[in-house]
Amino acid sequence: MKRKMKKLQATKGRVLLTTAGCLMILASAVSIIAYRRNQRESYTYKETQVAYGTLTRGITKSGSIDIGTVEQNFDLDMNALQRVDTGNSTGNSNETNAVGLLSGMEGMGVPGGGLDLFGQMLGGGGNLTDTGDAASLTVSAVRVSVGQQVTEGDVLYELAEESVSELEQKLQDNVEKARTDLEAVYADQILSKQTAEYTYESSMAYGDYAETEYNAAIQELKDTVENNRITLERTITSLAEYQSRLADITDSYNDAVQVLENCQYSLDHTSTSDVGHYVYYYELTESAQATVDSLKQQIEQLENSIEQAQGNVETASENYNASQRNLAQGQLGAKQTYDLRNLAYKAAQETYDITLAYLEEDAAAQEEIYQETREKWEEFSSYISGNAVVARYNGVITSVELAEGDSIRTGSALVTLYDMDDVSMSVTVYEEERAEISLGSAANIHFTAYPEDTFTAVVMEISDASTDSQGNVVYEVTVTVKGNVSGLFQGMTGDLTFVTEQSEESLYIYKRAVITEDGKSYVKIREEDGNIIKKEIVTGFSDGIYIQVVEGLAEGDAVLIESKVSGL
Repeated sequence: MKRKMKKLQATKGRVLLTTAGCLMILASAVSIIAYRRNQRESYTYKETQVAYGTLTRGITKSGSIDIGTVEQNFDLDMNALQRVDTGNSTGNSNETNAVGLLSGMEGMGVPGGGLDLFGQMLGGGGNLTDTGDAASLTVSAVRVSVGQQVTEGDVLYELAEESVSELEQKLQDNVEKARTDLEAVYADQILSKQTAEYTYESSMAYGDYAETEYNAAIQELKDTVENNRITLERTITSLAEYQSRLADITDSYNDAVQVLENCQYSLDHTSTSDVGHYVYYYELTESAQATVDSLKQQIEQLENSIEQAQGNVETASENYNASQRNLAQGQLGAKQTYDLRNLAYKAAQETYDITLAYLEEDAAAQEEIYQETREKWEEFSSYISGNAVVARYNGVITSVELAEGDSIRTGSALVTLYDMDDVSMSVTVYEEERAEISLGSAANIHFTAYPEDTFTAVVMEISDASTDSQGNVVYEVTVTVKGNVSGLFQGMTGDLTFVTEQSEESLYIYKRAVITEDGKSYVKIREEDGNIIKKEIVTGFSDGIYIQVVEGLAEGDAVLIESKVSGL
């Protein structure tokens, strides 16, 4: 204004203005200045109430949020998931040992040995091994972007259906095959244990009565002939059962082939534009093909069992004929049989225990295979949901590593994201303040963006002492923010208060509502007529956001928080 007046005086001689005109201009200028001053000094008020409860006091420092990052990789070993049946190598080893024991018992005069019952009855199991083929999945769509908030289970990438279904089918087939093999082992153990028990009981009985039955050796040999005849009948019956089952399965297989042909015909004669019917016939065809494949596999297994059963029939027949010859020569071998039975009597318990141990070991091996296939399936399901790769962490995406058409292999990087389980704030404290802070100490945080919210934190790390630029001994203290942190972002600022004291019975108000003048504290209140006045109060300690009210207010009283409004 002074500059304007000087300019007017400098030009007074050149411009013809009356005194009244100058006064009008001056009055106008003063009016404008007063208007602008009034605009700059306008205020708004927000009403808040005096509260009663716990108020903390401590060391308050300013800092900013640091959110850790985590990289989600595709750690599923897909090559190890693809398994093939290589035969029951473990079971065969156990069966050979068990059969050898029973064969030895038969050589000692105990009936029932020499037949490959273990090989026939326990041959359904199988080991699983890697195929060695490199496996991958194909990204068909990317469902996340940088800056997006995700929670565990959210879809990151959709995958091409064919790349998932092939691996998924292999896993399902493995589980089903292992389950069937395990059930077969359990069922076969019943007969195998009966055979072992029979061998044991026979050995004990023959040993107990060896001397008294010595003179009845010929009769015993006849019993051997009868036992071998029974065994022969059993093997013949077993062979017939396998053949009957093969006939039934073959009929089912032929029916399944016809169903498959019908489904394929319907599929081939359905336009792909008719999506509903085409998908329906496609799924029917796939199901029918799976049934045909399963029945074909059962036929092959039964054919193998029949071949082995035929060998057992031949062996049983040979044993039966041999026992008849032994009967004719029984008198010559009676003394030898007597001695061998005494030996079998002495070894019966050990032989029985070893035989059962082999059976249990074989069952345990098959149980392990079954459990492995289930674990592989569950592991696959934990990485793949439907035809999608899902998030395994909660956080905000900072980097998307793949694009549509990319391949996902074991070890592929998927996304990088802020780890909302690793939200921290670090501040510097002085040496004299360090004594008040320890690992595990509680802290409160009030963020600038959320002035009315209190976040809790815990001290997780305290650095070694160092010196700042002024020569002060300082420490860096890091806290981890607890509770719901979904609304926090990297770099968000706030005040961190390390709790050193708390009062359970305090009145308190927002610190922003308190006005300090000449060493005294005031608050503004609105009277009944609407006028706003100042009221003196006595304050106590503050936690940085709230301040204790010692005198001058009561719980529930309304006070005003004054905010200046910017104007022209």
